[in-house]
Amino acid sequence: MLFVIQFEDVYADQPARLPEREQHMPQHLAFLVRHGNQVIAAGALRPSPDAAPTGGIWLVQAGSMAEAEALLRQDPFWIAGLRKSVTVSHWAKAFWCQPFAACMEVLGAG
Repeated sequence: MLFVIQFEDVYADQPARLPEREQHMPQHLAFLVRHGNQVIAAGALRPSPDAAPTGGIWLVQAGSMAEAEALLRQDPFWIAGLRKSVTVSHWAKAFWCQPFAACMEVLGAG
């Protein structure tokens, strides 16, 4: 099953914590790489390209919502308290372009 995990980060309310993001970024990226068989895509949400992040989105392949939730709770950003809230939703694909479809086929989600 595919899930979209949308995070809201703490930086809007606590801008002084933004340096913690850089501190934990290497561990966060290593976590995403280790779980690349589940985390298909991940990235920050920003109001503009040069603005501080306000949150993030992951596209996740997991056997259940509980599995997706367990995964996000292992993320170093979550553990460090940099996530203010999270929403996990089932994602029902309506369309994806051919290059993305080929990627999803390799992952067994096509």
